[in-house]
Amino acid sequence: MINILNKIFQRIASVILYTLPLKASLPFGGYLFFKYPFLKILLYITFPVSIIERSLPFGGLLLFIILFAGLVRNSKVPYFVRYNACQALLLDIALIITTYILQIFPLLGLAYIIFVFTICIFIYSGSKCIFGIEPDIPFISKSVRMQI
Repeated sequence: MINILNKIFQRIASVILYTLPLKASLPFGGYLFFKYPFLKILLYITFPVSIIERSLPFGGLLLFIILFAGLVRNSKVPYFVRYNACQALLLDIALIITTYILQIFPLLGLAYIIFVFTICIFIYSGSKCIFGIEPDIPFISKSVRMQI
């Protein structure tokens, strides 16, 4: 019974970890929130991450360090959670770099594509995590396996 609860907790925690890159993608979809109001549910999903990032000074950096040092590099944490934490962090880093690039070269159409792409990754990864399967995202998953 405890083993089953532990696996359920690991799966739920892994799904929650993917809200970090989802939150980082929200600025890309600004206009889409007005055009499609049902997308505002994403704001509710990412609300806990927003609270953590805004309530602490350097909250985003602290959250990154806590997740990286506390989950990814901690061998006592189950591999499934470590894998998904590392993958979520790498996706978040990729989105942060993309944010800076799009601030230099403002391409609105590309921003919307990145937003929709990130939503698809969130849905894909979340569904795989619920079933206890490691989500395989091209380019990212290979880097994750080398990190862990």
